[in-house]
Amino acid sequence: MKYSFDPTLAFGFPTGGELVIIFIIVLLLFGAKKVPELFRSLGKGVKEFRKAKTEWEQDISEVMTQEPIEDHDFKATESAQEKTKEGEETVHHEDATHESEKQTAS
Repeated sequence: MKYSFDPTLAFGFPTGGELVIIFIIVLLLFGAKKVPELFRSLGKGVKEFRKAKTEWEQDISEVMTQEPIEDHDFKATESAQEKTKEGEETVHHEDATHESEKQTAS
């Protein structure tokens, strides 16, 4: 007989007897009062994970169905930035002249 070894399935899934042993160990470690609380919090965590997963999938599907954004015109943006800089320079220059007039008046 020839057996093939697959390391991903080396241990396999726990069967009925193994699940009973695992449950007894958990019961001994955490106590009878803490086990329901432990499983409740585990269930809440799984629920939150599934909720986040579905929200994430919905966001991705919405983005995939949106129309593509048109290319940005960088030349128009550069000229607008230059106009803004020129406007700021004139404002600073006007502020400086008003301050010097205020100083001479006092």
